[in-house]
Amino acid sequence: MSPAPLPLPPPPRPAAAEALALGADDWLESDHATASLWWNPARVPPLADGRPGLIGHFWSDDPAGEAGVALLEEACERLARQDVQVAIGPMNGNTWRAHRLVIESDGRPPFAMEPRNPEVWVDCFRRAGFKMLAGYSSAVVDLTREAPDFAALERRLAGRGLRVRCLDPGDFEGELARIHELSLVAFSGNYLYTPLALDEFVAAYSLVRAAVVPELVLLAECEGRLQGFVFGLPDLEAGAASREPALVVKTLAVRPEGGWRGLGSLLVHQVQQRARGIGFTEAIHALQHEANPSLRLGSRFDPRVFRRYALFSRHLA
Repeated sequence: MSPAPLPLPPPPRPAAAEALALGADDWLESDHATASLWWNPARVPPLADGRPGLIGHFWSDDPAGEAGVALLEEACERLARQDVQVAIGPMNGNTWRAHRLVIESDGRPPFAMEPRNPEVWVDCFRRAGFKMLAGYSSAVVDLTREAPDFAALERRLAGRGLRVRCLDPGDFEGELARIHELSLVAFSGNYLYTPLALDEFVAAYSLVRAAVVPELVLLAECEGRLQGFVFGLPDLEAGAASREPALVVKTLAVRPEGGWRGLGSLLVHQVQQRARGIGFTEAIHALQHEANPSLRLGSRFDPRVFRRYALFSRHLA
């Protein structure tokens, strides 16, 4: 995949009130750039390489990048005065919220809830001394092709008492509470993980409630306990632009204890087959960490990477 121009112009300018309401410790802005700063250890993700601080809400409308570089330099100086050893960005406080920059693209239009940025923002971080800390990718799967055979796996898990059902829209908040509990357990070992309070989790998913198709959110249960889930959504951005929407496989989680080997693959297979039955021809495996097991899981469906993203860091003197 060759680099391609990224979306321009920049998205709307962030507001200080938004960042501070989320718990940011400070706010920086100039005529042509903004950034939030986070250094409170109780809210910042842990890092083995030193005490981390975050640079979030990064934004600049300076096409030359000078304003963005200057603000990043000021942000690093401010974090260093708080005894921060490693600056990480862009990240709006934690990995549950907006973070990462698009660094490479094949030109496919952005999908709903995807990061987007001008190319110059990547250049700003690099010119300010930041290097890539973590890589991510999004890939597309052709649902019109013959799918792998999961019948034996489905029988094996069903024989252990596992049942897969669709989300109950009449108990939306209750379903989110169950998904939240499992997410905290399943994602606790993820890179730069911090827990998220239930109320913020519910609030975030409630923003997309109108777009939820119950058949595309699958919950796997055994003896009444949630053991895994996959949360899929139609790409509403494509629909709004009169393009054929894809299924966006937003979140996948399996309870780490219990020996549910293969459940993640089965859930992805089933949600993709349900989407195909509804009329979707593509699925997007969205924003996967390149070291995450889900990336290997998805390889069974012959995905094609169309976008790459990065999170950056800089060691502070």
